Amino acid sequence: MQKEIKPGVWLIVLPTTQFKTTRINVQFLTPLRRATITKRTLLTSLLETNSKQYPTQAAMAAHLEALYGANFSIGVAREGRLHRIGVTMSTVDDRFTDQPLLPQAVAFLRSVLFAPNFQNDQFDQVTFDREKENLDHYLASLDDDRQTQAALGVQRLYFGVDPDQAIPSFGTREDLAPLTAADLTDYYHQLMSQDQVIITVLGDVQEQQVEELFADWPLAARARTMPAIAFDLPPHPEVLTQTKTVVAQQAKFDLAYHITTDLMGPKYTAALVAEELFGGSSLSLLFTNVREKASLAYYASSMLDAFRGLMLVQTGIEGKAHDQVADLIQQQLAAVVNGDFSDKLLQSVKDGILDHQRAAYDSPRFLTNQALYQLLVPDAPQDFESFARRIQAVDRQAVQEAAAGMKLQATYFLTGEESE
Repeated sequence: MQKEIKPGVWLIVLPTTQFKTTRINVQFLTPLRRATITKRTLLTSLLETNSKQYPTQAAMAAHLEALYGANFSIGVAREGRLHRIGVTMSTVDDRFTDQPLLPQAVAFLRSVLFAPNFQNDQFDQVTFDREKENLDHYLASLDDDRQTQAALGVQRLYFGVDPDQAIPSFGTREDLAPLTAADLTDYYHQLMSQDQVIITVLGDVQEQQVEELFADWPLAARARTMPAIAFDLPPHPEVLTQTKTVVAQQAKFDLAYHITTDLMGPKYTAALVAEELFGGSSLSLLFTNVREKASLAYYASSMLDAFRGLMLVQTGIEGKAHDQVADLIQQQLAAVVNGDFSDKLLQSVKDGILDHQRAAYDSPRFLTNQALYQLLVPDAPQDFESFARRIQAVDRQAVQEAAAGMKLQATYFLTGEESE
């Protein structure tokens, strides 16, 4: 079942007896804007910590424990041009309990989302101050995580002309500092009235029952404001480079490539296979030739962000090996472009993709995300068999063409003296 229960509010019900749990996922989506990213992250911390009905973390935890140890979490993510807040609750399936948990879980989420811990018509100041400080400490700690620092650095360089894409999906300390409880309260009301909402329920459930449980949620009709999800930054005329010196035992060298893709179409599947062959798996040329044979990297891998037209390569290396590693990485991509790989390796890579995808279908989290993507991207494959046919249809020429469309755009080198 997939139904727009109000303009801008969708309900998806996925009946299945595959799992021993029931999973409820509520997504709040809005166009990606730097001005709101940090607010949204801080807001998730406040909503996840307490509410009017459960004014302390202990009270909230006790109620979840009473629901047979239900799991509850809120997080943020970026999907191309969209920013989303994901609220998730997982309970033991009603088949295995002596009381119906689904109505209680829906009621709990309703109370948390629509009745926050307000004092004098705004977020409780003590909670706000604590969660703002916690988020500030987390953002500051990223400077000590060299791998994350390099990954964020190369993306900041690559997307520098677009401030919405250039910052992390969880925000920055700079944008956090001036926020007040009043600011966040105003934004909370804006989000609840304007964000597109997608509610997904997966488990041994009845569609009518689920629809009735959400009927009294105070979600007003809202304008359909979501843009197309895919973001594509025009390629830079020259490769952008940046080197930063830090105290570290291991240098980090990351590269960002522009990719050509049609979201979930033939070009996407070809790019997916080409990326896995290049650096996205333990069978890849990066892993085999840069890490294993040449022993020039502690790690060397790639990842694909098709929603943003980006392929990211991450390596941990000795600083003095920078030039050699850079050349060797380019040689591996050239090998894919030139078709310098065996049919056996190509098929093994495709088999690896399908094995991973097949295993994912045993995850409630994957299935609820899949339902979300199918709503946002109608061309997304509906089932494993459809996905498998698309992957198996990718031939050598398609892989070579996809690799030829991977253009180096930015490099970020984090290096320094070894710490004492």
